[in-house]
Amino acid sequence: MAIARVAVALADRDGLSGLTMRRLAGELGVTTAALYRHYQDREALLSAMTELVIAEHTRRPHPAPTDPRTALAQEAHREWRLYRDHAWMLPVLARTRPPLGPSLFDTLERTFTALDRFDVPGEEMLTTYLALSGLVQGLALLSVSDRERREAGSLGSGSGSSTSPEEPADFLTPDTRPTLYRALAPAGALDLDDLLTRALDLLLDGIAYRHATHHTPGRPLHDAEPTE
Repeated sequence: MAIARVAVALADRDGLSGLTMRRLAGELGVTTAALYRHYQDREALLSAMTELVIAEHTRRPHPAPTDPRTALAQEAHREWRLYRDHAWMLPVLARTRPPLGPSLFDTLERTFTALDRFDVPGEEMLTTYLALSGLVQGLALLSVSDRERREAGSLGSGSGSSTSPEEPADFLTPDTRPTLYRALAPAGALDLDDLLTRALDLLLDGIAYRHATHHTPGRPLHDAEPTE
């Protein structure tokens, strides 16, 4: 586990592209061959890193949700914080065959249990889960891309380049694109944390509405605001 912890710190600092067995060996002060006695390849190392990070995120104290809506929002915010704290986790988990481990399955069990209490039919559970997780991952991608753009801009600030990217105002006027102007002009800088909360509310409202017709009496769909 100590090797995986150092690998997590390396990936947090340098990204997945900077995580190689040779560089990790250098961080640990051992030979590359010695690492392969613990992990047969980089994928095995990523699996250990993923298990470590998810376990630590889900071990944080949280009040037990009393209704499925709060539970789903809580799990979505947990996933969001995971990507904000460890940006490299996004490309690791956002694939059809992510590294599997007990902590990931525990997370999925909590989410699918909440969907079951929402009376989502079994055949729609995966689709609904992917809609929720896809929302989180999509906004996390915006966050990661924006961070990489700022870092690249900072590194290139002394290059003397006179080329500047176009601004939305260059294309967005009430005359040329009136609907987009009305929707986007007042938005200003995006607060992705706030955007996630509002987008989750919208999606959870849709889930509640879709399944309200066959909701089991006595199983609440709504409660207090989601807790972090």
